[in-house]
Amino acid sequence: MKNSVIRSLFVVAVSCLGVLSCSTPSVTVTVYNPIAKPRPAEIVEIDAPSVFGRVGDDFVVTDEAGRPMVAQLTYDNKILFSDDFGPLETRKFLIHRPKPSDRQAGDTVCVGMIRHDKQDDFAWENDRGGYRLYGPSYRREGGNVSGYDIWTKSVDYPVLAARYDDHEFCNASYHKDHGSGMDVYTVGRTLGAGMNALVADGETAYPCAYRECDILESGPLRMTARITCYPELIGTDSCVVETRTISLDRGSWLNKTEVSYEGLSRRHQLINGIVVHRQNTRGYVKDPEGRYLAYADLTDNTDRGNGIIFIGVVNPSRPDSVGYSPLEAPLGDAVGHVLTHTSYNPGDTYTYYWGAGWSKGGVRGMRAWCDYLADFHERLGHPLEVTVK
Repeated sequence: MKNSVIRSLFVVAVSCLGVLSCSTPSVTVTVYNPIAKPRPAEIVEIDAPSVFGRVGDDFVVTDEAGRPMVAQLTYDNKILFSDDFGPLETRKFLIHRPKPSDRQAGDTVCVGMIRHDKQDDFAWENDRGGYRLYGPSYRREGGNVSGYDIWTKSVDYPVLAARYDDHEFCNASYHKDHGSGMDVYTVGRTLGAGMNALVADGETAYPCAYRECDILESGPLRMTARITCYPELIGTDSCVVETRTISLDRGSWLNKTEVSYEGLSRRHQLINGIVVHRQNTRGYVKDPEGRYLAYADLTDNTDRGNGIIFIGVVNPSRPDSVGYSPLEAPLGDAVGHVLTHTSYNPGDTYTYYWGAGWSKGGVRGMRAWCDYLADFHERLGHPLEVTVK
């Protein structure tokens, strides 16, 4: 009996030595910044299947010094992590099976929610700002708002759920700043803060509220949702359905939006843009190279010290044209739009970026905002070069 116990212990010891002598399977990720500008808090994106075959689907990302990084596996099988990259800098990271010491919980700042208690609002946010789309109950009750709404933020943690709750149950209006930001942006029957729309026979087909919203993921590094709109009459096509996939990354002022239309039989003009309000009719910038649009919105109650909301649209490819288009008649404070115009062909997917920052939340003025939009466009054209070995 004693000898058998000794033999068992020996087998276990040899097995342990064998495990310790074998290196943990890992993948080396080399990331190069090809532009001569810094890229703070840049998201690195890798196809997960290229990694899982080596390390499995339980993984951790570490830097060269072995420090664990906050990572996310997305709904469409991408591995995300984020870090700062200097001008023309090359950095290496490891993806491997986790050890207990590798586990690092990341704060989830990219959050999406549907508030069925508030007319089915779809609200989402990251560490820079928040946004809202109106839902089906809003439309059924006669609502007519079409564009993207903005929630200003001055903190880097999620606040929208608490704002809704405080507004509904604690008599603390979300139209006032209680220390984290507020809702002081007016949308109406306009494009709001960067909505897209088709144009048929000279008329803009403003979409009103979403029909279905599928939140595909909420953080920690990316929020993604798929929006399906109500069927609309576009020209002679009586049942055109728009689908949008909206994603918002940690550290970004801008949402990525991919738009497609079903039921469209011919090419139409597609616009996206920003509503211009009477409080600042000349406060927009049209980049002469067509890279971006920018607008400084003075909010709907300028005498209350609300600060300035800076809104931007960035197009990865050059649009057909950019310009200012006045409304036939003012709609409340809205007097026009600053727009990009692009031809949309049936079956295409149109991709663009839009979003907002706040003077009380880190944006230091219109020049700084335009510089950010121009740099964002440059980064789109020169993405991080990622090699997986």
